[in-house]
Amino acid sequence: MAQTQRKTPFWDLGYSNRAVSCMGGPSIEVFEVSPALRARARVVELGCGEGRNALYLAQLGHTVFASDISQAAIDKLKHFATDLDVQVVAELKGAQDFVSPPDIDLFVAQTVLHFFETEVWKAILRDAIRNTRDGGIHCLTNFMDEKDYPLPKEIIDCGHLCKFQRGDIEEIYKAEGWEIIRSDHYVKWDSHPGIVMHAHSCEKIVARKPSKDYLLPKIEIGVMDAPNTIPSTDFLGVSLGVSRADVTGKFGDPHTSHGMTIRQRTVAGNNQVGLADSYVLEDLIYGTYGFQFVNGLLTGKYRYFTSPRRVSVVGNA
Repeated sequence: MAQTQRKTPFWDLGYSNRAVSCMGGPSIEVFEVSPALRARARVVELGCGEGRNALYLAQLGHTVFASDISQAAIDKLKHFATDLDVQVVAELKGAQDFVSPPDIDLFVAQTVLHFFETEVWKAILRDAIRNTRDGGIHCLTNFMDEKDYPLPKEIIDCGHLCKFQRGDIEEIYKAEGWEIIRSDHYVKWDSHPGIVMHAHSCEKIVARKPSKDYLLPKIEIGVMDAPNTIPSTDFLGVSLGVSRADVTGKFGDPHTSHGMTIRQRTVAGNNQVGLADSYVLEDLIYGTYGFQFVNGLLTGKYRYFTSPRRVSVVGNA
């Protein structure tokens, strides 16, 4: 995950334990765009961790190249890959040293680039853009240090440079003529092995390289606006680990919801078992607040600064 470190990163506690999931299962945006990928697509993931996305994409039959600087993460990913009977080309290597293959269909870099100086992360990103085929998709998430939501000490200690600003990445893709599918800004509360709960401000970008192929599956975006019905003090008072029924019993049914279901063995939710027989994620959205459940238990809470979105693919790759 992190590329430069000042202290032993907190996530290695989870990566070193094969019985527990450290960062959760497949990301919803990766799940959403995966139907747009061609068969046997070429995927690159930097900061792959224990394989939450890399393993899922390999299960779909794609060729996955992944890297991380954590030996514990790479060892765990390879152990899970054997268990799931899939192949992932996983390297112990920092993002700045990773040599990208050509003709990438999907590039994933979640909570990685913010560990680099600006000129370095821009070079990494431009290399990925250059090596992406027409119609290819990029999924990126970065943490931002903001006045109202400063980054927790454990993330600063791991080398976050606090230089990312909202819009920095989007600006690069727009300059290259890419379509911006998602540009989300939110705060997320979650937990990890050894971390009871922390909060971080996030920016999530999903972008697609232009293509003249009219047969390329189209990606549609749905905005999930809803009125606020929860006082902030009540939202903040909800503890992670409670059930869906606990939340709906307190706040009623949500105005809208969104989620994904994976009916196969995969990496489980934060602080749940390492591998689960299925992965059911549901976001219950109450205006600008959201609750995320994985396999029935609350694993994350959100405050949205941009309207939450759902992405769907029209047509088959």
